[in-house]
Amino acid sequence: MKAKILVVDDETDLEILIKQKFRKKIRENEYEFVFAINGKDALIKISDNPDIDIVLLIRA
Repeated sequence: MKAKILVVDDETDLEILIKQKFRKKIRENEYEFVFAINGKDALIKISDNPDIDIVLLIRA
């Protein structure tokens, strides 16, 4: 079963880093990531993807 993870952070470089770090799991269809740049965007992504399993909020 694939885990669908919403990552919320305003650093666009984080998306690249996560995709690099988890590329094997993504390729093996174990993880799917959805990215949002702020809270408002995250709510839209949750609405568009009701099957999200977990939300990861990065706070600096």
